[in-house]
Amino acid sequence: MSTENNQLTIWIRNMKTSREAFAALYEEMSRPMYTVACRILHNRTDAEDVVQDVFLKMLKSDDFDAVSNVRAYILQMVRNEALMLLRKRSREDLVEDVTADQDAAWQESSLQEDVAVIRSAIERLEADERDIFTLHVNGELGFEEIAGIMNMSLPAAYRRYRKALKKLRKMINGGKV
Repeated sequence: MSTENNQLTIWIRNMKTSREAFAALYEEMSRPMYTVACRILHNRTDAEDVVQDVFLKMLKSDDFDAVSNVRAYILQMVRNEALMLLRKRSREDLVEDVTADQDAAWQESSLQEDVAVIRSAIERLEADERDIFTLHVNGELGFEEIAGIMNMSLPAAYRRYRKALKKLRKMINGGKV
């Protein structure tokens, strides 16, 4: 078991009785958890709710001692929760929420055109390439963790990331893939 895995397990075990343990776990995991949820849901509020729900489940659970990669397990929990929420929501509501959230976020940015070009390029990637790229860049996850989340081999995750990067560079620089 890795040192990081040991530390995460200790924090999870102690977060029920220690604010410091909960704060440390939150500091370490909230951003990657949010990134995974947001990537699936395309909605900030729902992503925050999913992260909160997973933390509540972790508070109630004692199943982490047997987990070999706690970080990947937590992110898989987030992915599952987000997918369950996505299934519950109607397609029309999702489209309205995504559009409203994206418009608000881009209006805040002084680089609105650049963001639109990059977003468009990312959206044109294949779904698995887009997920792997986002998990690595925004979620700051390693390829081993991404492979675990995406249920693929480590070399496959790396190859798909490199392929996505090559496509993005070509699209952003004006070429078509």
